[in-house]
Amino acid sequence: MRFFSVTLAILFLGIGNYWLCPALLAENLHFSIGSAEITPDVQAPQAVWMAGYYPGRAATSVHDPLFARGMLLSDGQTKIALVSLDLIGWSYPSTIAIREQLPEIDFVVICSTHNHEGPDTIGIWGESFIKRGVDEQYNQHVEKTIVHLVKRLDQSQQPVTVEFATIDRPDLVHDTRQPIVIDPTIRVLRFRSQMDGSTLGLLVQGTTHPESLGARNTAITADFPCYTQKRLKQHFDCPTVYVSGAIGGLMTPPAAGIVNDKGWPVRLTTFAYAEAYGNEVADAVAEALEKGQPVDLTPFRILRKEIAIPIDNPLYRLARSLNVIRRVSYEWTGQPESWGKRVTREFRPDRAAAITEVSLLQLGDVKLLGIPGELYPELVFGKIPNPADANVDFPEAPPEPHITRFIGDEPYLLLGLANDEIGYIIPKRQWDREAPYAFGRGAPQYGEINSCSHEVGPIIMDTFAELCQRAQSPTGEP
Repeated sequence: MRFFSVTLAILFLGIGNYWLCPALLAENLHFSIGSAEITPDVQAPQAVWMAGYYPGRAATSVHDPLFARGMLLSDGQTKIALVSLDLIGWSYPSTIAIREQLPEIDFVVICSTHNHEGPDTIGIWGESFIKRGVDEQYNQHVEKTIVHLVKRLDQSQQPVTVEFATIDRPDLVHDTRQPIVIDPTIRVLRFRSQMDGSTLGLLVQGTTHPESLGARNTAITADFPCYTQKRLKQHFDCPTVYVSGAIGGLMTPPAAGIVNDKGWPVRLTTFAYAEAYGNEVADAVAEALEKGQPVDLTPFRILRKEIAIPIDNPLYRLARSLNVIRRVSYEWTGQPESWGKRVTREFRPDRAAAITEVSLLQLGDVKLLGIPGELYPELVFGKIPNPADANVDFPEAPPEPHITRFIGDEPYLLLGLANDEIGYIIPKRQWDREAPYAFGRGAPQYGEINSCSHEVGPIIMDTFAELCQRAQSPTGEP
């Protein structure tokens, strides 16, 4: 009886009354967060070729450091690491190599913010179109840094509770491609200490390309997410892991309407703009968390599927033949679940395929969707023209299953460029490469030039639909 009475007293008195919140009873959820620098050496004899826009842009200085920012979650049975890089992208083969070095972690997710002001880690932004831009030693350094970061996080876990919040900020997103469709929703998870309720870390999913500095900048920078994370540090005195969401299409920061802390308008492609915009995103996160709701992130379920996607893009195929892109490919069989022989100099099929991964992490009440590229917002909300716009290439293509249809009202975050960068993921019905062009245009819109194939959208979304169906099954089977 004495033990029972003492237990009741602890439950009702608690520490700062935090035990009164049901979410705090999820004792099995443990969390850690941290970062490690991955800034390239721009003073080295070898040029650091900057990713994005066009080849031949060599870095001349460092404005702010680049980081790998990560968190580790454990439900007592399963460990999941999530790392976000201040880089243009990270390939699936490199993700696999990292996982192999972390056998103690059940699943590792490597995201990229898609920063256009960092080094080329893919290959297509070298000195010229026919020269590879990757410094292999740098990529190996990033790989080792991620492994060391995750191992360090595995040594510093503590029990936490979690809140989920969203806020719609359409004024912070600009769509440069018709039809105009955006995902305006910033989504965030807040991790609090079970001991004193302090905020230990944030996972923030943004809505736009980090490209506020533009193509003329030659200073290494993390772009606006650098300022977002600095501002959130001021708000909550904790680290942040920032990831990009459905940024395909092309979601960019708006050219007008952004002001600094003094209320003065700032011009796009300046560091003043990057800071002001990053602060706006951070302040939106802080506003969202004023109405954050407790969620339970346990238990964990990891659902993933390796799939093949055809590489029909002629520029990508040329880049591979020139050794600009170095990635193993296989014969495209017409089926994403299977692929043929490995492509070699002696075996060159008419259509080749790359292997990538789609993932779904069911963390208690919340889903994290691992998107291996840049998803068009149309595929989040199903806002695909019906009937199709005149002159598109595949007007009879059935609309892909979209995220809100198979997730419903469940809380979720989009992990853009998760574990791979396969380029734009475009609704097939909006594919428009052949004349005459939609919307009365005299030339194709930007997008298809950076997509592997018109088949990618259907393949990716069908796979997500399958994974969500498996998430509803007790065994995880279709």
